[in-house]
Amino acid sequence: MKFIIICAFSALLLSCSSTQYNNGGDKYQQFAPDGIPFVIADTIWDVDGRGNHRAIVHVDKQEHEAVIVNLPWRRSDLRPETKKIIVTDASNGNEIKDVSVIEQTAEKGTIAFKPVENESDYIVYYLPYKYRKGSGDARYGKPWNDYTTPEYETDKNWEENVLKNLKNIPNATVTRFESRTKFDFLTSMGVIATENEKYKLLNGNKSSFLTFPEDRAFPIKLTTIPYRWVKNGPSLRFEGDALRNEYYAWQLGLWAIEKELRDVKVTFTDLIHESNKYNIPKEQITCFNLEGVNWDGSPLKFDVHVPANKVQALWFGVQIPNDAKVGKYKSKLTVSSSNTEEKNIDIEINVRKDILEDKGDGDLWRHSRLRWLNSTIGIDSLPVNPYENMKLHDRQITATKKDVTVAENGAIESIQVNDQMIYSHPFEFVIETSKGKFKLDSKNIVIEKDAEGLVSWKSSGNMEQGIKLDVSAYMEYDGYIRYNVKLSSEGEKQIKNVSLLNHFSPESSEYFIGAGFKGGLRPQNYTWKWNGPYDSFWIGGEKSGLHVELRGGTYHGPLINDYKPAPPKTWYNEGQGKVRVYENNAKDDIVVEVSTGELKVEKSIDFEFAFLITPVKPIDLKKHFSQKYYHSSSEGFEDAAKEGANIINIHHSRSLNPVINYPFIVRDSLISYIEEQHKNNRKVKLYYTIRELTNYTEEIFALKSLNHEIFVSGVGYGLPWQCEHLIDDYKPAWYTQLPDQMSDAALVLNGFSRWINYYLEGLRWMLENYEIDGLYMDDVSFDRSVMKRIRKILEEYRPGSLIDLHSNTGYSIGPANQYTDFFPYVDRLWFGESFKYNEMMPDEWFVTFSGIPFGVMSEMLQDGGNRFLGMVYGTTGRHSYSQYSPAPIWKLWEDFKIDESKMIGYWDEKSPIKTNHENVKATLFIKPDQILISVGNFYSEEKNVHLNINWRELNIDPEKAILEIPEIENFQSRDILSVNDKFIIKNKEGIIFILKEK
Repeated sequence: MKFIIICAFSALLLSCSSTQYNNGGDKYQQFAPDGIPFVIADTIWDVDGRGNHRAIVHVDKQEHEAVIVNLPWRRSDLRPETKKIIVTDASNGNEIKDVSVIEQTAEKGTIAFKPVENESDYIVYYLPYKYRKGSGDARYGKPWNDYTTPEYETDKNWEENVLKNLKNIPNATVTRFESRTKFDFLTSMGVIATENEKYKLLNGNKSSFLTFPEDRAFPIKLTTIPYRWVKNGPSLRFEGDALRNEYYAWQLGLWAIEKELRDVKVTFTDLIHESNKYNIPKEQITCFNLEGVNWDGSPLKFDVHVPANKVQALWFGVQIPNDAKVGKYKSKLTVSSSNTEEKNIDIEINVRKDILEDKGDGDLWRHSRLRWLNSTIGIDSLPVNPYENMKLHDRQITATKKDVTVAENGAIESIQVNDQMIYSHPFEFVIETSKGKFKLDSKNIVIEKDAEGLVSWKSSGNMEQGIKLDVSAYMEYDGYIRYNVKLSSEGEKQIKNVSLLNHFSPESSEYFIGAGFKGGLRPQNYTWKWNGPYDSFWIGGEKSGLHVELRGGTYHGPLINDYKPAPPKTWYNEGQGKVRVYENNAKDDIVVEVSTGELKVEKSIDFEFAFLITPVKPIDLKKHFSQKYYHSSSEGFEDAAKEGANIINIHHSRSLNPVINYPFIVRDSLISYIEEQHKNNRKVKLYYTIRELTNYTEEIFALKSLNHEIFVSGVGYGLPWQCEHLIDDYKPAWYTQLPDQMSDAALVLNGFSRWINYYLEGLRWMLENYEIDGLYMDDVSFDRSVMKRIRKILEEYRPGSLIDLHSNTGYSIGPANQYTDFFPYVDRLWFGESFKYNEMMPDEWFVTFSGIPFGVMSEMLQDGGNRFLGMVYGTTGRHSYSQYSPAPIWKLWEDFKIDESKMIGYWDEKSPIKTNHENVKATLFIKPDQILISVGNFYSEEKNVHLNINWRELNIDPEKAILEIPEIENFQSRDILSVNDKFIIKNKEGIIFILKEK
């Protein structure tokens, strides 16, 4: 299979073009400041202990004990003096031990070394480092520094003699500087101008700033002046070439001279055709650094300030119409700041006759995809499959078999799902002052259906004790409900307490997770005071429950290790807030009370909270049992398919998806692979998420210019490529070893930014161009609104596509609760990494792992899980991801036709088959003439077990019934028992029976 890898590893494919204007290959052309060319090496070298860059030095035949070489390397990396310089003989690779560093600055290095007698070439490695193998994470612990420290084995006498006779030592000649690969090549935009060159640029210039218009083919990388601008000089004119239907991007570099530029602004005139008969409206032009569309669809404005003596890149884009008149279009760009003069830049874009059908998205170097940052794809208020249009009758809302009645005061009066009531009483919002308590009370509710997937309501309260409560709320088609209760006061008020009391019915409150509780059976009494990464909890039973999120903070995605924001200010209330769980009225009323403690109100406070009704959707057993996952290299999928696997997740760091969260590098081979799998009725899904982003991202320098909107600020370091190209002011993340001693070195992303819009457009692009069958998500950092958009994009562009969600409970601390509001849009859970299956009791399995009370099914991960106990929840591990293959269980599923059965778990009180031990559990898969029974022993010791069978509920004659133990490879041997027999089950193991008539 042919692999086409764009901008990766040791090869870089460039767009074929016969035109003369700039393209993606131009930045790789050699350049020669100081008369010495910077080039890409013809062959790669062993990077370990040598690094990505070197100088080739020629020494004529001579008899001196030393030569001196001046290296005008123009380095942009920080702290060059902390990195060793290694000299080797080019003829044999032997390292020269006698080396003396005379000068080592960012601009240049001067070294002396002892040559061999004959005329020879030498190689000077000036950024050597230890290559990291495998994979790892740079987020944790001390900053990495892989560079070789400047420790030498130089003969001291030789060095003393050299330093005494510097004027008499002959010079060697630098013939060229080499970068190991195109990806390592610094380009003329990545090597610095000297101080003398910068002085000449400024000579005679009295401006507060200089402007450097730049083509998109040469991304601005540095915050100082690059060599390319020394050659080209500042300018007030930009010329570029675009194609029709292209989203055309370009740059403008601003160099602040001596003082900071405050509040940079830009304005445009229309792009007017040379004939004066056609124009592209100025409204079509955007500056990504100054404006955009946020991840939630709201407009954005940004403040841009350029520090003194620094460079700031501004990225622009304009959509060239498909039917644009060929020729030159001119506009005037005005740049100003609040504390300097303005400058006018003449913009000229030559539109050529060719048409780009995809707006340029297929050519990464064009940066056309920057427009994706401002996309609103998937934002609407309409239901998505499997959800139905909402109904509203008076104050009763129906959302796909979930019924909610809103009380006259705006609170929820009742919630019903699966014929069970969640609330025992309406929820209460209670204010306590020195004068006593009063509740949310209003009679003027207004409730409206705003769209097929959205119902909203408002109520305004009366002033009581100088306090007024106003409610605004809405409910979405999947059972999600969001509240904002605004507390307004007449002047400053001291309040003793604000409480939100949710009253639950017994059948909807058997289990609990979140608010510091790891998950399982609900405690009778429990108090939590905002310790740990939580802002939510779930309480429920097998058929009905409610997820409650306490909002008002800066971030409400999953609280994973990368994102630990301060808790919601109002609910936390400087540590006085708490959550209490307790029982009222002989256990008929289970209360979860959220309270603030004493707080002061000056004018108003908003109390935000949200509910999600569970289960979010009915479990589709046919879908679950027919979809069998393989999670390993693509090369092994064919063999796994012979054992039943029909879905592959292609993880990052694989040949078809080599880098993290940017699956646009490998194309042709991925498309061919997907086509081949589709011919065999198999599905292909990709690892694609938001949390970190590879350094192979083509737009990485444009994104970095957005000043921490996309990339998290940090001290830098990380892998050497990051140090040499991104320099500093970033936070490194995951890295993975790649072929040819390259590395995928990711950066940490902000949880909520316009990168979400890019990510979603990237999904759309892959659905259209790759025809992927869905996504594999690995601990993400966005919220349910993004998940809604994802599902809508999947259903529009490739209906039936799948999402499976993986989480590490050591990373997300209780993913079943952290990700609950994702579950309406997820098809499968893979919980989870760091789970201790053999230490978990049934209630923990049910709540924290299974997904069943939430309306989704899961698979086991850590060490393959426990295959005996997993079947109690209808699940296995994934193929090729554990010691024991799930294939024998899959075969049983096929032979039994389990996807045609009805599942009745041990958690159902009406189950007709139970065991004689509390924690030996039996789950049934019922067909008309036979029942598959999965029995698991959760105890730490073996148990003597028999089945208690309610024959009246079964369609099987007890006189003819037998218990068959089917043969399952590496699981159990075939046997036949009487229905009255007892049997031994070892600790943490199980037996699968088939109950049927003889």
